[in-house]
Amino acid sequence: MVEVPRKKENVPSVLKLLSSEINLEILSVLRSGSFNPRELAKILGKNETDISRRLKALERAGLVEGRWIRFGDKNVRRYSLKVDGLKVNFEPEGIKVAAAREEEYTPTVVKEEAPSVEDFFGRESELKLLSSVKEPILVIYGMAGIGKTTLAAKAFPDAFWYPVREGDGFEYFTWQVGLYLNRLGYPDLIEYLRAGNIEEREVFEIILRGLEKTGAVIVVDDFHRCRDERLGRFIAFLAEKMKTGKVVVLSREKPRFGVRGVFYLKLDGLDVESSYELLTAKGGSVNIEDFAEVYRLTRGHPLALILFSQAYPGSVDAAAENFFEFLLEEVYERLSDEEKLLLQIISLFGEPLEYEAFKRLYGEKSLFPVLHSLLRKGLVERRSDLYFIHDLVRGFVERIREVDEEKYYRKYVEYLMGKNEEGAFIRAFEYALRLGDEELIKRLVELRLRKFKRLVRSFKGPYLKVLSAGRGNPYVDLELGHLYFQNGFFEKALETWLGVKGKVEGIFKADVLTSIADAYMETERLDEAERYLMELKKIAEGSSDPEIRLWYYMMLTKFYYYREEPEKAMESAFMELKILRDMGGNPELESIVLLHIGDINSWMGRPEEALKYYTEAIEVARLHGLSFFENLAHMELAKVYYHLGDYAKAVQHSSRAVEYFRRMRNYRRAVDSLGYRCVSFIGARELEKAEEDAKEMIMMGQSSNYPLTWAGYIFLAVVKNLRGEPWEEYLALGREKMGDNRYLYEAVLEELSRVFDVSTFKEKG
Repeated sequence: MVEVPRKKENVPSVLKLLSSEINLEILSVLRSGSFNPRELAKILGKNETDISRRLKALERAGLVEGRWIRFGDKNVRRYSLKVDGLKVNFEPEGIKVAAAREEEYTPTVVKEEAPSVEDFFGRESELKLLSSVKEPILVIYGMAGIGKTTLAAKAFPDAFWYPVREGDGFEYFTWQVGLYLNRLGYPDLIEYLRAGNIEEREVFEIILRGLEKTGAVIVVDDFHRCRDERLGRFIAFLAEKMKTGKVVVLSREKPRFGVRGVFYLKLDGLDVESSYELLTAKGGSVNIEDFAEVYRLTRGHPLALILFSQAYPGSVDAAAENFFEFLLEEVYERLSDEEKLLLQIISLFGEPLEYEAFKRLYGEKSLFPVLHSLLRKGLVERRSDLYFIHDLVRGFVERIREVDEEKYYRKYVEYLMGKNEEGAFIRAFEYALRLGDEELIKRLVELRLRKFKRLVRSFKGPYLKVLSAGRGNPYVDLELGHLYFQNGFFEKALETWLGVKGKVEGIFKADVLTSIADAYMETERLDEAERYLMELKKIAEGSSDPEIRLWYYMMLTKFYYYREEPEKAMESAFMELKILRDMGGNPELESIVLLHIGDINSWMGRPEEALKYYTEAIEVARLHGLSFFENLAHMELAKVYYHLGDYAKAVQHSSRAVEYFRRMRNYRRAVDSLGYRCVSFIGARELEKAEEDAKEMIMMGQSSNYPLTWAGYIFLAVVKNLRGEPWEEYLALGREKMGDNRYLYEAVLEELSRVFDVSTFKEKG
């Protein structure tokens, strides 16, 4: 146990560190192992520089410890948790903070935007009902401000809270759920997403397994705002499948999921007794006659009652026509100028804002008392460290708003850009488009090209919705081309980029040329690709920007690979690696390049060199928490060891890859890995294990229809042949399932020829 005596500079600083939710998240993640700052930033979805700063502060406080490890020619600092808990003791001689390790530990989970419930009135029957519901999906619906959020927060205080915003897509939802489940000790979803995967059914299955394993509760607030049908399909899927865990849906309208397993609760106003209790608790002193009229007008609507407590003029006669308008006008007129200004600023934004955002927008001076006053009056609401106003209040304030929208939108965009996070970037782009500022849009596109390369894969839906408002702007169209390309619409991407090509310069021109060349290669038009590569070469040679040079060599490597010129592809790949390392490194790209160098060596018949670079790829990926690339390298190592006849090592590496890709529901990679494990078992004459793998490949083919799965029938034919059992029907089935894919059939036989005489099969084929 470590004791920290009371010192002005010690105890307050430790307690301040622990008051930060991000710091608590860091400590929770570190309890599951040691990580470097880059890994933690990816897991938490935060800025790496900010995470590094926080780790150093936590290390100075004695809560974590860091150590340098040598990796190649670089030193990398990894951090681990130094304590499992803290205890603050108030003793006669002063305050002491004690830290100790315990044998068991349950990771602290920081709730996502969960609202705090300070006051709760009535609803006892609803709470009792919610606690007894057996259905996995629970829908609470009712008019705006009726208390859906408060009831759900009271009933499910430990739930993960997901408020739907207009621009959010299913991809954003899955990333948020992935981060949450990762903190509960279930990393499968976040690993799947970090690998660039987003297959709908696979995501459904992985989240289902995570909810079943953790028993987690997810609250989807403001479901009526949802514009992505996949979220509704996902909830319907869970309704039919989920046994453990729960999803709570809050909506103004009753959503129709059309399946069993859904419980619906329509929420009405508070009863008379609870309404009076709420009114008096908020400082309202009202006579019985007026209260009867107030209850008749409000029907127990909680927000209306709170506003009335602030505005009660001694009579309600004038309010009968439009009660909400009357109350809002009364309350607004009683606000100070500072409160009116802050309320108008908040009304500009349709999303909850962080306290730090308010400091940027309003200024630090007098912010806290003004915000606190609005909270107390019920005009502003809070969820965790986020603040927002109710839609009824927003609608009123928007009509009388006088603040300069452009001024505050610009401040907010600069704040969001400073966060250096993908979600914040998309929101910044949305406000930049509202402003119509082309220079600001250019800055954002360049930021995306340099720092948020994966965003066009990870957040395709939300980003497309934002960009759609700016079609026709060349920089927006450039980005739209990337989204078309990621969705496989190569011709549409080409048309878009060719239209942009003459309208942009500098890094944007280089990106367009890179993208056009890539699209032509994907559509096997190598002559066209070469023409644009030559244009890109001129820009790269005349530029001091390493990013542009990297793009050029990446495309050149791919071009020579497609042209089947391995020596030139190798030379270009080594240039990629050099530029990457000179730039300070990008672990993901470095892993990819190392894999490519391994592939080229294998292609050139140099297995020992291939092993060297695949092994280095594993080390880079493992060091930086890139599980997808680590296991991709294991799969490639299995292939090389199989070709070398070392079946034991081939099985060892392929088993690692099979387990991971199977868990990730990445059936294509799982089948690729299973194929090499199966033929390795055949080579080692472990026929029972080979048969199991062959049958699993066939089973995966029933759901994925990936052509290589049908090689399982061919492998079964080999097993039967070696046992002296009838085998011809399995070979015929494999050939039939592969259909016209003669090239794949021949490739499978070629690989088998290393461990089995396929001449008989060729006669039958």
